[in-house]
Amino acid sequence: MLASTYLSPSSIRLQLTTTTHGLLLSGNRRRPRHMSGTRTHDGKISKKQHGISPSISPNRSICDDFLIPIIWQWRAIMCQVSCFGLKPGWAMTTAAAAAVARSFDHGDTRKTQIIIVFLLRTLLLMCIIARRVVALIRIVCRAPARSLFGVSRVVFSVVNGRCLWCLDQAALGRSCTGTLCGDLLVGAMANSWRLLVQGLTSVTFLCVHADEYVRPPPSPLLLVAHDKPALHPQQVHISIVGANNMRISWVTDDRSAPSVVEYGTSQGKYTASATGDHTTYRYFFYKSGAIHHVTVGPLEPSTTYYYRCGQAGDEFSLRTPPATMPIELVVIGDLGQTGWTASTLKHIGGGDYDMLLLPGDLSYADTQQPLWDTFGRLVQPLASARPWMVTEGNHEIETLPVVEFAPFVAYNARWRMPHEESGSRSNLYYSFDAGGGAVHVVMLGSYAEFEEGSEQRAWLERDLAGVDRRRTPWLVALLHAPWYNTNQAHQGEGERMRRAMESLLYEARVDVVFAGHVHAYERFTRIYDNKADCRGPMYITIGDGGNREGLALKFIKDHKSAPLSEFREASFGHGRLRIVNETAAIWTWHRNDDQYATVRDEVWLHSLAAARNPSATAADRPTDEL
Repeated sequence: MLASTYLSPSSIRLQLTTTTHGLLLSGNRRRPRHMSGTRTHDGKISKKQHGISPSISPNRSICDDFLIPIIWQWRAIMCQVSCFGLKPGWAMTTAAAAAVARSFDHGDTRKTQIIIVFLLRTLLLMCIIARRVVALIRIVCRAPARSLFGVSRVVFSVVNGRCLWCLDQAALGRSCTGTLCGDLLVGAMANSWRLLVQGLTSVTFLCVHADEYVRPPPSPLLLVAHDKPALHPQQVHISIVGANNMRISWVTDDRSAPSVVEYGTSQGKYTASATGDHTTYRYFFYKSGAIHHVTVGPLEPSTTYYYRCGQAGDEFSLRTPPATMPIELVVIGDLGQTGWTASTLKHIGGGDYDMLLLPGDLSYADTQQPLWDTFGRLVQPLASARPWMVTEGNHEIETLPVVEFAPFVAYNARWRMPHEESGSRSNLYYSFDAGGGAVHVVMLGSYAEFEEGSEQRAWLERDLAGVDRRRTPWLVALLHAPWYNTNQAHQGEGERMRRAMESLLYEARVDVVFAGHVHAYERFTRIYDNKADCRGPMYITIGDGGNREGLALKFIKDHKSAPLSEFREASFGHGRLRIVNETAAIWTWHRNDDQYATVRDEVWLHSLAAARNPSATAADRPTDEL
């Protein structure tokens, strides 16, 4: 799963050396092996370069061939971006560039070296984070990235285009297994300034994780255009607020459009209206349209309402969830916006359901803010008709070194969830009731603080303590990074959160925990502390919604949790949890296969609040393939 987050410049330790092969940028722990060519997608070695590889001569200094052109180009870029009203701190870099140029003329070598270090670190940040370079790395390297949360140090080494990925506590560095991205990085810095300037509006800091698990080539994005007037509502989606209210959210290009919703139970006849507020946000050079949020209600359960947003545009309809059981919840993770996504959404729309739960990684915008808009338009047909309750994933972080320090800016502005109503101070974690209070759903934040003493943990303790299991027989939790995982992808990334919070879910007798992040499907038995336990939750990973990075195809057969894994498959699909009554629910996983949804996995669950023997054996659990 491609992940991005902020890493401060002080945490990067770089060395600069000249070699006969090119520029080496590395930490001091390990150097990569030399290569005689580049590796193609089919694994063969080729002498052919990509056209932007560096041409640093071993007979000339690195300043002649690399630094001086970069310094002057950097100065030109800083002069250009200053026209956009960036912070005064940018002028320091421009002045430093001029100082380097003067020091070259006067032969002040020591001063030049000091300033070069400053310039090089600043320049490398901007070059590495350039979105176009990242895009090339994705395409050519075909290696996912690893979340930088918990990373103890970063090594990005280049020798003739060879890269190393970050080293952390969970894994040792492995050399890149795909076509070499270092040529792209250094070549882009040295010769392709147009590429970098064009990419400055959408940049991110990325650490390439060249793990061994295999994925197919990235899928092309499915971008839904908007050709309506500026007042026309778009990206409409709804969410639950309290017991009988709905929040309707949408975007207009016209920032003066009214935040008003008219609604009623008959088409074209609106007997009630509600007003709300709107917000906008800036992200580097991007400025969003007006993001409107209006709460309507009280509404009757199991009732179809027709509504219109902003007194303009199309009429939409929604159906409120039932106040009693049965109730059906669709669960999908890591959705994205590709042809695979469209297939998943088609299968979901082909069957009836009451609500959709999404445990993180929505749009895969990854700092490219217009992709939030296209994602909203893609999911609008479903998200405007049934409540979509979401939590954040690593792809929603979207921080940028130097220019964008605040995480989750777009996510919090666009997908406002009922956190205040549930006593949470953060939109990253919250809870709500469904089915007239028969189901309590807890949405946890894998990328908010969760350790002992954190606000999220204190909130979770209060929230679970307030659940009366005699009135609420079902407890469901969602989070992004799975606590149990036998796939080669993202091993150990949810371990810290598991150690901090698993006991709370266990003591509250949570029935099932859904996660995403790993692009495959896997269902475990009931577990507590890495052991089968009839009083623990059932853990299900469902990060197979259809994102552009493809599937995580390899599972670890001898993983310590493998005996606890009852079903696993690397296919796109979605799941449905149908809560039948106070004691029984049925979970089905629907695989996107041959243009129709195939039920591949099926299991009955018994509520831990009511069942005398909540742990059904394998023989007791029907898992028929349909």
